[in-house]
Amino acid sequence: MRTILIIDDDVAFTAKLKEQLSEAGYRVLNTSIIAQAERECAREHPDLVLLEVRTERDAGWEALPRLAALQPVIVLSSAGLEEDVMRGFAAGAADYVTKPYRTGELLARIQARMLPEAPVIAPAKPTTTTAIVEEPPVMSNKRRSGEEEPEPVFMSEAEEMALLRNTETTPIRQLTASEEQASFGRRLRAERQRRHLTLVQVENDIKVRMYYLQAIEDEQWSLLPRGPAALRMMRAYASYFGIDSSAAEAEYRSRYQIDEKAPSFSFTVGNVNTRLRRPPPRWLIIVLAVVLALAVAGGAIYYFDPAFFNQLFGMPS
Repeated sequence: MRTILIIDDDVAFTAKLKEQLSEAGYRVLNTSIIAQAERECAREHPDLVLLEVRTERDAGWEALPRLAALQPVIVLSSAGLEEDVMRGFAAGAADYVTKPYRTGELLARIQARMLPEAPVIAPAKPTTTTAIVEEPPVMSNKRRSGEEEPEPVFMSEAEEMALLRNTETTPIRQLTASEEQASFGRRLRAERQRRHLTLVQVENDIKVRMYYLQAIEDEQWSLLPRGPAALRMMRAYASYFGIDSSAAEAEYRSRYQIDEKAPSFSFTVGNVNTRLRRPPPRWLIIVLAVVLALAVAGGAIYYFDPAFFNQLFGMPS
């Protein structure tokens, strides 16, 4: 059974990923400590390592070259900026997958990057004659006639870099009728792809992290932060392409009971706490500040020069 080592200090995420890989038929080890992970690699010799480079406050970046020298390492990280991806490949990563990920795509990447198993040769039976050891059968890459070539599941690094370089010269196609009638997330992905934009480019433009943009495209609302912040992300991404997000926002509000109303303003009078539904208007705050300033100034003048008010109002001393 092939062995995979997970290095990540997110306990909930690791438990879910371990379950997915176990169901796929892998033996799974996991740790959240970099030093222990390196000892596990030396002792267990895993076929592949899944590394979160932000483990132990970004200590995974330092361990990546050492781990990659022993076995293939796929970086599975929330660090999704373009410079992070390029840094990972430069440090020796066999592949780079950002969170959130698609389970099927991750399994395909693991299978593609894992070292091939060594062929097992059965020992020759002892005989009085010369033993003949059969060579292991060589698997041919050629497919039988009639079989279709499998569709590639992911984009290679070279193809992705070429896409980044050729965005300005590639013509923008029109949306198909099915894409125009698609759901909110699929419509966003179609708009982004037809304009030849990557998630990294959109993130730099609207300042929303790439893994949140991917969660919106996949309509995986549970991966977004709870509260009005998720609605602002959806609204920003939709307005970037000129798409109406009201229906998706309404669905998110109804599912998670989100209220975007302004927070109430409260103050205490005596022992009674008074709560207003809206903050006080700005003009009222200015008037109260002016009145308070005049009262303080008048009190100071009266304290240091009581005769000032008598002279001001013509009152006898």
